[in-house]
Amino acid sequence: MSFATTLSDARVVAAMIGGAVVAGGWVVTHLLSAARDRAARAERVRDVQGALYAEIRVHVATLKGQSLPVYGAEMEAMILKADGFFPVIPTEQNDRLFGAIVENIHVLPFRVVDPVVQYYNQLATIGTMIADLRALDLARVGPQRAARMYRHYIEMKIEAIDLGEEAMAFLLAHLTGGNAAVAELSDSRQKTRLAETKAGVTAWIQTERSRLSAANIPASGRSGQ
Repeated sequence: MSFATTLSDARVVAAMIGGAVVAGGWVVTHLLSAARDRAARAERVRDVQGALYAEIRVHVATLKGQSLPVYGAEMEAMILKADGFFPVIPTEQNDRLFGAIVENIHVLPFRVVDPVVQYYNQLATIGTMIADLRALDLARVGPQRAARMYRHYIEMKIEAIDLGEEAMAFLLAHLTGGNAAVAELSDSRQKTRLAETKAGVTAWIQTERSRLSAANIPASGRSGQ
């Protein structure tokens, strides 16, 4: 039977049409399923970011309201002056949402995950420091060392503010502008850090040049002036 004869058979044509319809249905189903998966993933990403942003924002606002530099200096002075005094340090739990969704953190872009993880890693380090301070034997370590440890604890909390604000900036950038906004923010932050590093190195070089120039002036020349 020739190909033309085959095509003239209504049953064959009907079978071919039916097969094309089935194949087309598979393609459409796959495309719809992929679209649903992408939408579900995007929604999951938004949910994760929104939850993290809210948790970080609340904690950072609390830290800012504590006037940490002033409070830390006051407590350090009291540790040094008041015999046997050491402030009560409560246990902190500011990472409950993060702990609940950490298994889904991989759904976030790397440039967003990195600052978020740095912030929560700082909280974990602060938690370890709190445990050490609460177990501190003041009589054994003495007020000087105890005051230094407490100052370091306050400095860690101040650093958590900066890390939290950076994490929030990246989360908000991705929530409002997607990957393009995150890339722009990352490039901007990188340029700022490079400029700050360059300025610091330049200032250090100038200071060293001045110091070396002053050191090289002969003693007789200085006395003659």
